[in-house]
Amino acid sequence: MAGMTADMQGIRTFGAVHRYYQGPGALALVGSVTAELGKQPLLVADEIVQGLVFDKAVGACLEHGLTLRRVTVRGDVTRAAVQALVAQACEGGNAPDVVLAAGGGKGVDTGKAVARELGARLVVIPTSASNDGPCSKAFVYYDDAHRMASVEFLPRSPDAVLVDTLLLAQAPKALLISGIGDALCKLYEGDQVRGSKGLNLFGGRGTIASEQLSMACNRVIREDAVPGLRALVDATPTAAFERLTEALVLLSGLAFENSGLSLAHSITRGLPLVSGTETTLHGFHVGYGLLVQFILEERTPEFLEEQLAFYRAVGLAVNLQGLGATDVNADTFQRIADGTMTSPHLKHFQRPLVAADFIHAMRRLESLAAASPAH
Repeated sequence: MAGMTADMQGIRTFGAVHRYYQGPGALALVGSVTAELGKQPLLVADEIVQGLVFDKAVGACLEHGLTLRRVTVRGDVTRAAVQALVAQACEGGNAPDVVLAAGGGKGVDTGKAVARELGARLVVIPTSASNDGPCSKAFVYYDDAHRMASVEFLPRSPDAVLVDTLLLAQAPKALLISGIGDALCKLYEGDQVRGSKGLNLFGGRGTIASEQLSMACNRVIREDAVPGLRALVDATPTAAFERLTEALVLLSGLAFENSGLSLAHSITRGLPLVSGTETTLHGFHVGYGLLVQFILEERTPEFLEEQLAFYRAVGLAVNLQGLGATDVNADTFQRIADGTMTSPHLKHFQRPLVAADFIHAMRRLESLAAASPAH
């Protein structure tokens, strides 16, 4: 894809997951979906997720003459961990030809990496709406110090995504809030990419479709985030929860790959470098980064006040303390800014930026959050 960039400046490009299924009980479709793709399925998931999906997936696969095997994800998505799982999956000489990647961010990314190493087809089964990775061909490798090592890509988008909202409605509230933070930025980052004539993750220019999907994603989040979160009280999917889930998993995934990323995701390179924030969920980092992006876009005080009110209504962080930072001082801002400056997405903005710009924006956000009433 990198080699295509020079020739793709005038080419509009759109990519997407091949099939998407969402609703209560969607996991029951895994047998028929997998049978269309191969004969040797492998579930890649951690022990907790295996407890949620394995028995039902085994039964569904058996109905279509398939024997489902499994390997267990433990820890971060490192190259060594993935190679160990691949070796385990190929013991006995029967290499899997379909990978079922189940779980949250780590489980799904590990499954993607295993599928790429095996050259297998891919079915993604998210167990929370914590991020927009399920529909994406991108995944992340980490090093042994839990730091991002590289962003990797599958040769094609996932073959299918199965979103069983009965499972998702039972997930912890923090995961759904994280998904809201991760998806909320897609319209605004995409606008910056479009304005700077940047390329998307498929190596081409964005389309009308990608912009409209971003707008729909933003609209649904604004309308359905608060009522959708209420569905977790009874662990039962509601109409608002279904719409919110689609926005966080499908619309957000299509939007970011086909539009591109800007400042909100750039700041996620710097936030884990300060004490207390390194274990905070990705979507909370992205949500905070979007507020910083809004300040650098020189949005009006009224607009910023509206955003702070919405963030508080859904439970997103409005300052560094809300992300878990144990100390907020000049060194904290400098560390985040320096890490942010390593992001490749900085070029997708309306003007060039330096570290001092981010420091100023973060300081202003701290002041705005302190002055804004918490309801």
